[in-house]
Amino acid sequence: MLLATVVGCAPEKPFGRFYHNLNARFNGYFLAREKMQEIEAKIDAANINDYNSILQILPPLDTTVLKTLRPELEEVIKRASFPIARHPKSRWVDDCYVLIGKARYYMGEEEEAIRAFRYVQTTSKDRHAKHEALVWLMRTYIRQKDYDNAIMVSEQFRKERMNEQNGLELLLTRAQLASIENDYQSMIQNLERAIPFADKRDRESRLRFILGQLYQATGQDAKAYAQFDEVLGKNPPYELGFYAKLNLAQVTELKDATTKEEVEKFLFKLANDGKNLEYLDKIYYDLAKLQLKQEEYQDALGYLKQSTAASTTNRNQKAYSYLLSGQIHYEHLQQYKLAQAYYDSTLQLLPPTALGYEELADRRTVLTAFVQQLEIIRTEDSLQTLAQLPAAERAQRVAQQIEREQEAERQAEQNLALAAANSTLRNSITAPNTPPPAGPGGANSTWYFDNPVAMASARNDFIRVWGDRPLVDNWRRRSALGSTDAVVAGPAVGNTTDSAALAEVVSQKTETYLAAIPSTPQQLTASHERLEEALFTLGNIYQQRLREPEQATATFLKLLQRYPSTEHASEAYYSLYVIAQSQQQTEQANKYAQLLKEKFPNSKYSRLIDQPDFLRTYSAETAAAHRLYDTAYVLYEQENYAEASSVLSQLSEKHPGNEFPDQISFLRALIVGRTQPPATFKAAMETFIQQFPDSDLKPKAQQYLEMHQRFESGELTKEPEMTLKDIAVVEAPKYEAAPEALHAFAVVHPAQDSLALKALMANFVQYNTRFFAKRNLKVEPVALNDSTVLLTVQNFADAKAAQQYSKLQSTRTAPMATVKGSNFATFVISEQNLNLLRQLKDLAQYLAFFEQNYQE
Repeated sequence: MLLATVVGCAPEKPFGRFYHNLNARFNGYFLAREKMQEIEAKIDAANINDYNSILQILPPLDTTVLKTLRPELEEVIKRASFPIARHPKSRWVDDCYVLIGKARYYMGEEEEAIRAFRYVQTTSKDRHAKHEALVWLMRTYIRQKDYDNAIMVSEQFRKERMNEQNGLELLLTRAQLASIENDYQSMIQNLERAIPFADKRDRESRLRFILGQLYQATGQDAKAYAQFDEVLGKNPPYELGFYAKLNLAQVTELKDATTKEEVEKFLFKLANDGKNLEYLDKIYYDLAKLQLKQEEYQDALGYLKQSTAASTTNRNQKAYSYLLSGQIHYEHLQQYKLAQAYYDSTLQLLPPTALGYEELADRRTVLTAFVQQLEIIRTEDSLQTLAQLPAAERAQRVAQQIEREQEAERQAEQNLALAAANSTLRNSITAPNTPPPAGPGGANSTWYFDNPVAMASARNDFIRVWGDRPLVDNWRRRSALGSTDAVVAGPAVGNTTDSAALAEVVSQKTETYLAAIPSTPQQLTASHERLEEALFTLGNIYQQRLREPEQATATFLKLLQRYPSTEHASEAYYSLYVIAQSQQQTEQANKYAQLLKEKFPNSKYSRLIDQPDFLRTYSAETAAAHRLYDTAYVLYEQENYAEASSVLSQLSEKHPGNEFPDQISFLRALIVGRTQPPATFKAAMETFIQQFPDSDLKPKAQQYLEMHQRFESGELTKEPEMTLKDIAVVEAPKYEAAPEALHAFAVVHPAQDSLALKALMANFVQYNTRFFAKRNLKVEPVALNDSTVLLTVQNFADAKAAQQYSKLQSTRTAPMATVKGSNFATFVISEQNLNLLRQLKDLAQYLAFFEQNYQE
């Protein structure tokens, strides 16, 4: 019997197959699968949802959490390896390989995971195991950001029949891939198909909530309402149910004032529920959004103050409340100084990985520069006004300012003393069974440390008066006495010392403030220069970054009125012309154009009015002029003065409007000094000083004149060395690395083959529409020279995005897969460098720059 049993257990025998399948399933696969389910439950539990944005379809993988789970994942691999080693011909081997691949996926070992999934795909006879492996292979490619391969895997399912579980996972994976491109329509389509197959109630509730968010984001509020209502009917987890109620209020159609009151009543009811204490910040945030819908901006700001006051542990919600406050001030109220303070507070709380962080950081940078220019203008205007007053009145104004600052300091100290009391009051206001304030004017809105504007203003004032000091005890005393050794313990002596220190501080501040007043001609000139630069910069910020044409016009006009001879006058007139044209103010545009041509006939901005494409050729002309100048200077150094003079004449003839006529004239004078008598050289230098009184070379010219005079008088026995060394020479334009700038992908194509070029362009348009629909990529040909055209795909956010696109062109589905031949070189290039390449037309020079700066 024993012998029969052993023989019967051979894998090829029926009983043997049954034996091996049984042991493989329950001694290996079952235990590994159960362990994997435990791990995935822990991953789900560790996920912190951000309900202010659309939830992720698949829970994000936190590497910190996964590191703690590594021993358990290794246990999965160990258990799943048992059937592979002991029962290699059982029907559960391919399922074990899938589990091993999933474990490798969670451990971050993507290449090993891909190898396991590929093995199942190519060897398994079980189509369901193959389908599961392909779904996880697709997820692995998504984790690697290899979206082209992920799409290729997805395409393999087009004609496949799948079971419900694998079908569900495939649809969710496709929805996750679509979310990366912000393709909401594709996400909606996949979720609508996936939800009927959700096997667990909580999972269905989450998917319906995400679908409701997507409907809400696409303006389909009625459908969103139905989904959130369906979530509540599923008895979801408390947090998900709470946010479903909030979103239900958001998508309720506000037909009249009565509906609005009902929604507000509903939100206040949620706030009164003691179980929602930790969600009060979110409730106030939604109340603010409700007011914003009605364009009640001040009421919305009031609720947002209450939201930040109620925030305790939820940093993200506090960041979103600050962000919405900043957006209201920026987009609706045009109060940019306040907006800057709120954006600054937002970025201090928001993680850098948050969606849109870079855009917010850029807006904060713009607003910071804007506030700086406003502060310069305000300060210099005030100081110039004080400079016109008698000395006694100046001193009186300074004393009043110091008194106001001291009062502000005392007020700040009182706020600090009341901070704990206010905190307790806040907690009592938001305690269970206590109704919250009925509107935006609640007690919490005045708490000092929840007011980023007050805190930012106080910090700026502190830095302006005291400097950017480290946080230490007795900072004021240290400043006044210069050393901590002078502080003597004891109440009486301490009080006396403090009084003396404060008096010394007041005296020092008075001296500092009086010294800052531009009372001398030199100080007044410097003040005007700062004010002039600030006005010009502010005008550009209004025009180019904030898109405020009226404010830009007023600022440029103020600049021209106060400083008619400013060096920025030609550009200011051109900006006024452009603004007037954009607003279809033809009469005003003609007026500014006429003034520009009359006052600056040789300016490049005057030429721009008559030649809109002037700038396209201007840089190329400038580069050519630089090359000629460099040639002339080298010839001068080689003492080939006649040929150097000939090259300078050629330069002036070919490029009469170049940007460095003073350097050309100065080099001519040096050539005269080497070839003509000293008197002629002296006359040439004097002529140069008269023609270019503001040139940076004027001090050098005066130095040469003085040295030649000493040579003529016999004081010097040797003629001075005449050279341009150590003089700043304007460099020719060159390519610059700018990885954060807009980039393009370029294909070098023969200009003569127009039909092939058109076909390739059509392929790229079709490819981009299919795989990159949300990026708004533009496919354009750029003529480089008579024989070469660049086919460009433009509007990539940065170099990284363009390089990722370039790598995808090596795959089989990319348009470049059909292109053969050595002439079709490809590269990525920034927007600025592309414009320069069009002007210089030197492809080899840029390709050398590309290999040095972009090749890994």
